[in-house]
Amino acid sequence: MRTLLLTALTVCWFLVEAKPQIKMFPNYGQVYAGDTVILKCSEIPTNKWLFRGQLLEADNQSLILPAASQHSAGDYQCVTAEKSDKFTLRVLDLLAPALLEVLSKNAVVYKNTLVPLQLYVDEGLTDWKCYIARKDTLFHVQIPEDEMTSKTSITFFVEARGENPEIVFCNHKTRGRSNSISLRSTEMEVLLEIPPRPAMLGEPLTLKCEVQGGAEIKTAVFYKDGAQIQTTSDGSYKISAVTDKDQGSYRCKATYRYTYTNPHGAFKEKVDSEPQTLNIRARPPSAVIAHDASTLECSCSAPDCPAAPRFHWYYQESGTAVPAMHTKDAPRLLYDQPGLYACQAFWDDGVSRRSQLFYAAPDSKLIIYVVLALIIAGVLCVAIAFLFLKKRREDSAGQRDVPMKSMRRKKAGEEDDEAKDDAYQSLNETDKNDYHTLQQGDGADGGYEAVGGARSGDGGDGGYEALKAKEQSDVYHSLQPTETPGADGGYEALKGTKQSDTYETLKPTAEGGGDGGVEAIKGSKASATGEESEEKGVYQKLGTDGGDGVYEELGRKRQEDNKED
Repeated sequence: MRTLLLTALTVCWFLVEAKPQIKMFPNYGQVYAGDTVILKCSEIPTNKWLFRGQLLEADNQSLILPAASQHSAGDYQCVTAEKSDKFTLRVLDLLAPALLEVLSKNAVVYKNTLVPLQLYVDEGLTDWKCYIARKDTLFHVQIPEDEMTSKTSITFFVEARGENPEIVFCNHKTRGRSNSISLRSTEMEVLLEIPPRPAMLGEPLTLKCEVQGGAEIKTAVFYKDGAQIQTTSDGSYKISAVTDKDQGSYRCKATYRYTYTNPHGAFKEKVDSEPQTLNIRARPPSAVIAHDASTLECSCSAPDCPAAPRFHWYYQESGTAVPAMHTKDAPRLLYDQPGLYACQAFWDDGVSRRSQLFYAAPDSKLIIYVVLALIIAGVLCVAIAFLFLKKRREDSAGQRDVPMKSMRRKKAGEEDDEAKDDAYQSLNETDKNDYHTLQQGDGADGGYEAVGGARSGDGGDGGYEALKAKEQSDVYHSLQPTETPGADGGYEALKGTKQSDTYETLKPTAEGGGDGGVEAIKGSKASATGEESEEKGVYQKLGTDGGDGVYEELGRKRQEDNKED
């Protein structure tokens, strides 16, 4: 029983191991439309290949798909003694994030020649690597690391060794890869030039018959799938708009003479080229530009575009061959300078085709309107600033020019209309230490007295009463302590004398006993009553009168007599 079980397990293991496997070479990961794909069966001999369950006309170990498309997407199987598991090929119609091109625009080259290629990456070349696949081996293309920097393009060379096809591509470990280029070599003197990438439906195409060494072609005959289609004298075959019917195998026969050394050099007639396959693909989703007077807007043509695209803008400067990236992630662009613009939609796994170059020039009328608007706005700002400064100067000048008004008491018996306009009274502080605004006094134009102030000096600590206009105008008075009993620190107006231009100062009193007491220096006139006579202009010190810090009113003796009268 154990022997039978071991035998069954051995048979099952052998059957599993004998089952063929399919692998893709090179292993791109994501396959884009137009890529050259090679499917390899792990077992030899391979009798046949199945695609979507249908038998293909292929019996080799490798199945070459020269230009992957939605038509070639699906399940593949190889058949040896056993049928392999299904290998599903998925093809994305978008373009690869990076662009790889042959600078000569020709995929067919002479054997053992160097082929110039150029890689374009919008995000910069840092950490990008390029490879070439020959037969079953993938080789790293040697590019100096200091060349793979933040710049967006680089030119490098690969050697075509004649191991058809030789597939070149570049990739980045996180940002995807470029499209692939399939190089084909020939050792024949005449070759047929075809594009390095599949021709796109609806676009013009030219095939050229070339002779190695630059001979002058007299005539060229073109064939498609073995049938003659056209004879030309310039060695070119032109297709105005590519259709699916144009796909096939092409070759040419050239009649030519080498004239670069001798006008009568060697003449060769109807020399054949190797056949080359022209591959056709559908047009990928394409970006489209709409515009108005100052704005460009980019969109992606529906229904081919996936949802939620982002956009890049490109601007081609004068004298440059390739547009450079202008702005990222912006569906609209406000252009401020004339030139050629293009845009492109992109997604995480691929990009659209770039839009056609669009020449945009800002509307001259719009520029004029904008300039006029700016000029008007500038003039208004200057005018407003000028008026503001002028007003400020006038206000400042008004404050400086206000005349100083003297304060005087209205004379006894003086009529209201005889009161001077410049008679002002000071503010009184109330018992509650409140401060009040001025209001017009009774009967005197321009006379003001304190609102709510006490009219007598008594009854409040620190109360202030209005200074009243004195009989004599233009005499200025200071405050001195009042003699009113019971009022601490009360002050009353110093009285001016009748004599004009007589000024009195304060001096210490002659009487003792008072700290800091000061009495008026009295200027006297000769008295008719026999009172003590003093010379005019003689001043006396004020004396203390026994109270701390109490000052008495300055005044002339005669003025007191007048008051008694």
